[in-house]
Amino acid sequence: MRLKEEHLALTSGIGLAGFAVSHFSEAGRSAMEEFKDEIFQCIVKPTRTTAVHYYLGYLQNISEEISQLRDAGMENEYTYSFIQRTLDGVGLKPELTEPVFDSCAGNEYGHDDDCSCGLELKKWKDFVEGNSVEIDKLIVHSAFQVIFRDRVFLHDFNLELSMFIEDYIEDIKEEKPEYVTSKNRIKRSSFPEWLKNAVFYRDMGTCSNPDCRCDLTKLIRTVTNKHIDHIVPLKLFGSNDASNFQLMCEPCNTSKGARSTATSSVNVPFWNLD
Repeated sequence: MRLKEEHLALTSGIGLAGFAVSHFSEAGRSAMEEFKDEIFQCIVKPTRTTAVHYYLGYLQNISEEISQLRDAGMENEYTYSFIQRTLDGVGLKPELTEPVFDSCAGNEYGHDDDCSCGLELKKWKDFVEGNSVEIDKLIVHSAFQVIFRDRVFLHDFNLELSMFIEDYIEDIKEEKPEYVTSKNRIKRSSFPEWLKNAVFYRDMGTCSNPDCRCDLTKLIRTVTNKHIDHIVPLKLFGSNDASNFQLMCEPCNTSKGARSTATSSVNVPFWNLD
């Protein structure tokens, strides 16, 4: 199936992805608890909305970001610039008048919601508020494209997720008994084509083992034995969440076994530094 190209809010997404990585130790488990029922759905079999999406959604709130700008005393012009960049990034084009800041004299309190530029700016704020669910969803979608490339973060995320699963395995078994083994582990699930393709292209058709890095594209060798590997194995309370997979050759996957969570930060850069 041909991959659909689309507009991505990468500027906002990169910001959210960086925040998510740096704040994971303090916010990761809280997000899992907040979206416990939703995460139960995506850990038993791969779904396009992953546990990582719910974590990113836990952090993303465009309405709160704009409120924080006001609380921080940011000028109306800065707030408008932020809103405009965000809307451009998610591909939303409201039919609103651009505030004119140079000709606005403000009032006795300076520039606020009651001056001429503030009144125009309020319409932009109201537009963001009215579309905040869609905006947040698009920013989360973009952030996932960035964070999905970071296998080390995915490793750390899925280790935390494995502890979450261990704590709630009885609840998962009660709700979804067909997906839990007799040893209280998540059952292995089949891999849909969209997931195999995503992992293959993210890992550039190369074994994720840094000591191997063999080619699995069939461009060099016509016969390859590529495997989709659970970063955190199911036996260690790993899951079938779509964020918990990497590409490996058969020998590396076999030698990794079910007791290792080994992954790598090795990637192919766009160019090397001298």
